[in-house]
Amino acid sequence: MTDLQCPATAVLLDDGAPDPPWLDRLRVADRFTGSGPGELVRLVEDTADLFRGETFVVAAPAADVVSALRRRGVGGGVPVVVEVDSAGWRRVPGP
Repeated sequence: MTDLQCPATAVLLDDGAPDPPWLDRLRVADRFTGSGPGELVRLVEDTADLFRGETFVVAAPAADVVSALRRRGVGGGVPVVVEVDSAGWRRVPGP
């Protein structure tokens, strides 16, 4: 069965790097910070439940973001945009 709710869109950034220029084009509902792969997975998934159909930003150390992505079966590095719903995390091609 598919998820009947709209996915949330999470923009995952390296907290040690400047924001990418394309971020200004997105309508961002809120911004969060975190660290540790496990904490990031929980933060993204809990926040996605609150922001269905919206975009939010999470800034964290790049290595933690990459580890969190791998835990959810998503490859790549930062910055990255992912859709999150009950079916999991999916990388969004180019913002």
